[in-house]
Amino acid sequence: MTSLSFDAIPRTGGNWPGDPTGAVSDTWYLTAVNTHYALYDLAGAAVLGPASFAGLFNLPSGTQVFDPKVVYDPYGDTFVLAFLGVNDPRRRSWILVVAIPDQTAEDPSTWCSTRVGGDRTSGDGRQWADYPGLGFSSDRVTLTSNQFDFSGGGFAAAQILSFPKDNLYDCSTGVEFDTFVGSDTLDPDGSQAFTIQPAVSVGPAPSSQFLVSLDEGSPSELVVWRLKPGTTGLRLARTALPIGNVAIPPFGTQCGGSLHRADTWWDPGDLRLVTAFYDAERSRLYTAHSVAKDLTPDPVTGNYVESVIRWYDLRIGSELGSSDVVRKGLIGEPETDAGWPAIATDEAGNAFIVFSRASQPADECLSAWAAEVLSGGSAATVVELVPGEARFEAIKGPERWGDFGAAVRDPVDGTRVVLIDQYAEADGGASTMDWQQVVHVVSVG
Repeated sequence: MTSLSFDAIPRTGGNWPGDPTGAVSDTWYLTAVNTHYALYDLAGAAVLGPASFAGLFNLPSGTQVFDPKVVYDPYGDTFVLAFLGVNDPRRRSWILVVAIPDQTAEDPSTWCSTRVGGDRTSGDGRQWADYPGLGFSSDRVTLTSNQFDFSGGGFAAAQILSFPKDNLYDCSTGVEFDTFVGSDTLDPDGSQAFTIQPAVSVGPAPSSQFLVSLDEGSPSELVVWRLKPGTTGLRLARTALPIGNVAIPPFGTQCGGSLHRADTWWDPGDLRLVTAFYDAERSRLYTAHSVAKDLTPDPVTGNYVESVIRWYDLRIGSELGSSDVVRKGLIGEPETDAGWPAIATDEAGNAFIVFSRASQPADECLSAWAAEVLSGGSAATVVELVPGEARFEAIKGPERWGDFGAAVRDPVDGTRVVLIDQYAEADGGASTMDWQQVVHVVSVG
């Protein structure tokens, strides 16, 4: 299944969660973690970095940078690195985007940097942007965020920014973009959407940008969004696809820990969709998240309710409202916990899902795993990519392990998919504060 594997960026400083992300081009791997990025050649040898995001922008003192996302746009032969910045004393937030030409990626002087304010609406209080999503279509790059009040008022709205590539990839021009927020990003039932994920696109260049989110009503629904150019500008449409009820996953357990000790639990995610992948050749949209599932209910000994991966395969209709859920499936094993999935397909439509997994009953440390689901099927073949080496303990209370991974199709060899995740790396004791980013290239078999 694996044809190449290498360790990428290690933990640097007190940075948790790890938030591993990355992509591959014709020439390079570009990866990022919570505050750093690095460039590798196709053999996995480091070319640039790891280097701090702080060197990419001149931000005010006291600004915290976090939540990176990396994609490679084969239609424009360009990497895009996006991350967020927040300055609490100044009550300011920024969305930071770097366009990196593949042909000159090893020369940072050729990179184009764009900084925009994270709060795009006035009159509703100061807000900061959190948890970005990053995707692209044939001619646009789309970035999403969840907006939170600086005043402590909690979640305010989901926000969508869509950038024309001819601006974003050209260092000599000013950057223009379309903004959708507030009433624009209401679910079809009128509730406020949360965590709208724009899809990474492959195949024939699609003019529409597809996005997906979860409406946690009863029953729950997947909401498919479409950004499409129209005669009066860019238009946003949406449709809801019922999927039945889903439950928020519990905290996971891990090696050497306790079923009852919160300091050794880890956070495998909530119900938000954390990945989106669009195959334009097949008009299929793929996504996944973590849910609760009692895999072995036992009324005598008590139940271990697992956190498992739930994935979806959506057919996008010629009219958005005619879209439907073609397949869905669960990935999990009794008394183990899985979280933070990312999904992509190869050119034959076989799906690969990378995720983190751990277990106290099985004495399994936080590890990187992958599942393979053949085209048209629902059964998953699951393999361990890298075993965790020690119990992860970095903060007080349940551990913030990582809020996403990455899965992308190789743009040169469509039979291969690149999976980017992390594992708990030992630092000499039974517990560790270290995570290690890892890159795997996989294919069927």
